[in-house]
Amino acid sequence: MNDVSSIFAAIYNRRVAVMLVFLGSIASGFFYTQQTPTEYLSVAKILIPATSPTVSLKTEGGNIPSGPIVPDQDEELRVGIIGIIRSGAVHDRVAAALPGIDAKTIRKNVIGDIGADSFLHVLSYAKTAEEAAMLANAFSTAFQDEMQALLEASPRRNLESFIAREPIAWRKFSEYSAELVEFLKGADFTDIEVESASMLSQRQVVQQQIEALELQHSSNLAQRPVYQQLADSRPEFVVTGQSLSENSVYKSALERSNTIATELALKKLEYKEQHPEILRLTNELALVQARMTQQAAMTHSSSTMSQDPQALQFMQKMVEIDIAEASYDSQVAIFEQTAAELDNKLQNVPKYRGEVARINAQIVQARKHAEDLSARRAELEFHLAHGLRFTMSNDYTKALPEKALAIPTSVGIMIFSALAGLIVGILVAITSELVKQIRLQSPY
Repeated sequence: MNDVSSIFAAIYNRRVAVMLVFLGSIASGFFYTQQTPTEYLSVAKILIPATSPTVSLKTEGGNIPSGPIVPDQDEELRVGIIGIIRSGAVHDRVAAALPGIDAKTIRKNVIGDIGADSFLHVLSYAKTAEEAAMLANAFSTAFQDEMQALLEASPRRNLESFIAREPIAWRKFSEYSAELVEFLKGADFTDIEVESASMLSQRQVVQQQIEALELQHSSNLAQRPVYQQLADSRPEFVVTGQSLSENSVYKSALERSNTIATELALKKLEYKEQHPEILRLTNELALVQARMTQQAAMTHSSSTMSQDPQALQFMQKMVEIDIAEASYDSQVAIFEQTAAELDNKLQNVPKYRGEVARINAQIVQARKHAEDLSARRAELEFHLAHGLRFTMSNDYTKALPEKALAIPTSVGIMIFSALAGLIVGILVAITSELVKQIRLQSPY
C-alpha cells in the first residue's frame, strides 16, 4: 500500500513533467499527422478451392461437383502459393499491365497472405483508395493469370506435341493401308480367308474327282473281260417272234363234227335211241371229235429272228467302258493339273496370311495411335478453350475503393500519442523518484 502511495505521490509531485511529456507527445502526433500523407489499404480475396472444377467428355460425374466449393486447407499448397507470389512473376505481370507504376513500388506496396478464412488476401497500399483498389484487383488478376499459365504450361506443351505427331501418325496409317492394298494386288487376293477357303474346297472336290475316276478306271478294267465273256457266250441271233395258225385237219373235223351233230339231232326226232342210224351217227361223231381233239394244237406258220438283246447290252457296256477308258488319261491329266495349280496357290497362303496379318496388325496399331492422338488433341483444345481455372474470384472478392482503409488515421495517431505520452510521463516521474531515493541513500 505504501508502495502504491509512493508511486502516486511521485507522479503528483512531478505532475508538471508528466503533463509536459504528455503534451509533447500529443504535439508530436499532431505534427506527424500533418507531415505524413494518409495511405489507403485495399484487400482483394482469391478463393483456391479444395477441389478444382473439371470438365469431362466421357461422363457427367466429372462435370457435377460432389459438394460445395470450399477453400483448400492444405498447408503445403499455401506455402507454394506464397512462394509464387514472392517469386516476382506476378509483380512483373502487374507492371506490364500498369506501365505507369514502377515494379519496385508494386513489390513494396502489394503483398499476399493466407487469411484466417483460408482465402488468399491481396493487400495493396496506395495514396488514394481508388489506386489501392485498382492495384489490389490488378494483382489478383495477374496472380490468377499466372496460376492459369502455370497450370496450362504442361497441357500446352502436350498439345504442341500432339499437333506435331498427329499428321505423322495418320500418314503412317495411310502408308500401311496402301502397303496392304499393293500386297493384295500382287497376291491376286481380295479376301485371303474367303478365297483360301474356296480353294481348299475346290482342291477337295478335285481330289474326290480323281479318286472317283481312278475307282471307275479300276472297275472298268475288272468289268471289261466279264462283259466280253458274257457277250461271247450268247448266240448272235435269237427268235424274237413266232406266227401260229389252226390245223386244216382240225378245221375239217370241226365242220364234220358240226354236220354229224346236226344230222344226229334230226334223226333222234325220227328214230329211237337204239336205231342203227342213230348208233352209226353217234359213233361217227365220237370218232370225229376224237380226231379233232388230236388235231386241236396250233401249227407253226413263221418265226422272226433278231440279234440277242443281252449280247447287245453287254456289247454296249463294253463300248461305254472303252469310251470311258479312252478319256481316262486326259481327264486325269486335267484334274492333276488343276490340283497342282490349286496346291501351288495354297502353299503360298500361309505366307500371304502371315504377311496380311502383320500389315493388318500394323494398321490397327497405327490407327489406334492416330486416333488416340486426335482424341487427346481435341480434348486438350477443348479444355484449354474452356479454361483451366485453379483459382476463383467474383465481384464480392474484389477490392472496392469504398472499403479501403486509411492508414494511419488522425484519430488513431492522436490516441496512440496520448497513451504513449501518458505512459512515458509516468515512467519519467517514477524514474526521477527512484533516482532521488538512490541519491538520498548514497549521497556520495
